[in-house]
Amino acid sequence: MPGVILLFLCLALGAAPILAQDTITIIQLDSFSGPGQDVGYRSLLGTQFAAEEINAAGGILGKKIKILPQDSELQPDAAARKVTTAIGEQGAKIILQFNSSAASRALMVVAQKYKVIFVTLGVEAESLTGKDFNPYFFRTCFATGNRSRAYAEFFKTKPWRKFYLLNRDDAFGHAVADDFKAVLTKEIPKSKIVGEDFPPLAARDLGPTLAKIQSSEAEVIFTGNRGRDLEVLMKQGAQMGVPARYATFFLDDPILLARIGQAAVGSLVNSPYLPTVETPQNTAFLEKWHKQHKDTQHPWPTSNIGYGYNGMMFLFAAIQKAQSFNVDAIIKAWEGMEYNGLLGKQIMRACDHQVLMPGPIAEIQAKSKLFSFPFPGRPLLIPMDKVAVPLAEVRNPRCK
Repeated sequence: MPGVILLFLCLALGAAPILAQDTITIIQLDSFSGPGQDVGYRSLLGTQFAAEEINAAGGILGKKIKILPQDSELQPDAAARKVTTAIGEQGAKIILQFNSSAASRALMVVAQKYKVIFVTLGVEAESLTGKDFNPYFFRTCFATGNRSRAYAEFFKTKPWRKFYLLNRDDAFGHAVADDFKAVLTKEIPKSKIVGEDFPPLAARDLGPTLAKIQSSEAEVIFTGNRGRDLEVLMKQGAQMGVPARYATFFLDDPILLARIGQAAVGSLVNSPYLPTVETPQNTAFLEKWHKQHKDTQHPWPTSNIGYGYNGMMFLFAAIQKAQSFNVDAIIKAWEGMEYNGLLGKQIMRACDHQVLMPGPIAEIQAKSKLFSFPFPGRPLLIPMDKVAVPLAEVRNPRCK
């Protein structure tokens, strides 16, 4: 018996390096606890679905993909510590992250130190691909400037010219407002910012602010608010009879839309992914997802599920193109690479590692083919070149 046990242990120990050699570990840092945990888990659903699809097809370059989820706690120190441990102890080769620009900056330092690829699926701070750029960082979602440009192009086709900016009082909220003001002034000179406010996060009484919006005669309320902050704003706006429509970043969240209900109808959303986009790539994705998830809480892939899947598949395509897991080879292959993503053609801009892709803008419809509550309809796809921030404005010394 002891000999059998010894033989088993020897076989197991001998197999471990082989198994490790056949697996590539990707650590995903997201908010898997607290109020933002649903955002993290949905992002993970998208990345895991991409990994499962690749693994079912035999893996990539002969290796299977393993996603290692870790709770970032939305804290830079915790995120950096957990990634460092995963690189040292689990041999993680790639970092993924969806939320928190502060955590992103800490992870960029780790990625550069250990020379691993770091991909953000959802962080929008312009500086990450601008003045804070390092060559190990890639962004597969929009930055705030991309959102502003998409909306400016959209509003050129509409009669509305009076805008009220209402955003949460933090770095992201101020960036949303500043970017939109700069783009709007340039692209639609006859437009007017009729008011601007920055309520604190988790504000529960927006009555005074909404009264100011009413008196301003605003036609559009431009907001980067999300979650409960967006819900409170729109519900109280409906109760007070505010006539302006909302131009949002995050009104594609099905959990949020189910709570807001009819008060969302007629407002707008710009998102890096909408399931109502009609491309061959997205049609195939919807069919695969629904077949596997139709009886779950997420029968259709929405918002950050789509961000996660699309970003991962782009990364895998870059690895395939590089024909190597060598970091320098992946960077070289990904820079300037074209790929048919869920929205159609997209490009990883070489100088700043910012994805370039069309910008979907959709109106919330009262009836949806996908859900029993209001949801975005078929979007207008703003062309990639209109969404891209010009190189002269990127503030990255590599972009001339």
